[in-house]
Amino acid sequence: YIVIILFGVFANFLFVKDLFLMGSASMRSFFALLPWLLMVFVPALTMRMLSEEKKTNTLEVLLTLPISETQIILAKFLTLITLVFLAFLLTIGLPVSLSLLTKMYLPEILIGYLGALLLAASFIGLSLFFSSQTTNQVVAFLAAVITIFLLLVLATDFTVSILPKTVQDFLSYFSPGYHLQNFIKGIVDLRSLFYFLSMTVLFLIMTIIDLEKRK
Repeated sequence: YIVIILFGVFANFLFVKDLFLMGSASMRSFFALLPWLLMVFVPALTMRMLSEEKKTNTLEVLLTLPISETQIILAKFLTLITLVFLAFLLTIGLPVSLSLLTKMYLPEILIGYLGALLLAASFIGLSLFFSSQTTNQVVAFLAAVITIFLLLVLATDFTVSILPKTVQDFLSYFSPGYHLQNFIKGIVDLRSLFYFLSMTVLFLIMTIIDLEKRK
């Protein structure tokens, strides 16, 4: 709960402090900021989900229960996505406040939040996988943060400055930040939807396979 509250505080503060500098009442800058906040927030929530259970040997007890590895991972995933959803609720005051200042396009905001939730789901899947690979939650946290950071950097100006445009265009497709841009604009692009869902499912399957090997 502390992590969730901290997320809400930072997300609201970082957006509001630059709101009047932007000169426009729009949520786009908020959604553009979210990947970098989720890069830390999601691994912080996820890091001990499996690593701590492996360290204390409670995972072995869990695996002996009459439930499958798939049920275990899906239960943890749904718990985490619910916590992220609650964290997003702490930011709902932003669009409400902006709507009092100017007319807001509601579908664009809703699609933006949908994209943010899909982005968080893919980060959760990735972070769960790293949590299953170690008994040290700090290692799981750092591995997830570094991996997410590298993926996000693929769609930034940093790669444009050091790589040819054709290479950069190819690599940016694998960046979550690149696909989030469509949702920020209020567009539900099926390619971006497929990217987030496939990334989430891929890492969840890899985590399930890792648990099955422990039997």
